[in-house]
Amino acid sequence: MGKKFNHSEIFPNNPMLMYICGSSGSGKTHLTFNMLTTPNLLDFDSLYIYTTTPEQSYYQFLKALEYLPKKDVQDLFKYYEENEEEVEIKDIIDNYIEGKNPTDIKVFLTKNVNDLDLSNIDSKRKNLILFDDCVVQRNQAVQQEFFTKGRHHNCHCIYQSQSFYGMDSMFIRKNANCFLLFELNDKDVSQIIQSINHGMDRYIQKSL
Repeated sequence: MGKKFNHSEIFPNNPMLMYICGSSGSGKTHLTFNMLTTPNLLDFDSLYIYTTTPEQSYYQFLKALEYLPKKDVQDLFKYYEENEEEVEIKDIIDNYIEGKNPTDIKVFLTKNVNDLDLSNIDSKRKNLILFDDCVVQRNQAVQQEFFTKGRHHNCHCIYQSQSFYGMDSMFIRKNANCFLLFELNDKDVSQIIQSINHGMDRYIQKSL
């Protein structure tokens, strides 16, 4: 049996299947990065990231979790953002982690979704899987499998998307139990709430 996750109480624990929706440039990846590097928020010791843009600075800094505490990675990224024109990502990270012992966290970064195979996941570890903006992919079989069967392998998932309606409704949207939605128009909000309504009353819907 895998170790139990201990996320902040604002997130589900059994399992957490998070869906983040927002247009390009809305800040989805920034939010996810901050959640992953804020102490005592999301609990994991193996982080698997599927993205078509692994060279993005956010993902390069997340790799540093293998050597640095979360807060240090967050602070280091802020330093990089403030001095972006003068410094190289690799130089900053290499200089900072030099001589540091590895942490308990392992980070796997891939641009090939088929590298993520449930049967190869160590279910004794707390595995967090991040799928970054893969709605344009026609074949969502890997993502579907993680959202429907991942809990049996001690996997929690985060799925980022630019389009709520482009997302696989049968497997991913239906199984998601935590939704983070960036600015949307009122019509979209009411339609989305209707499609994910798990007992919200009208007052809550209106206030959203």
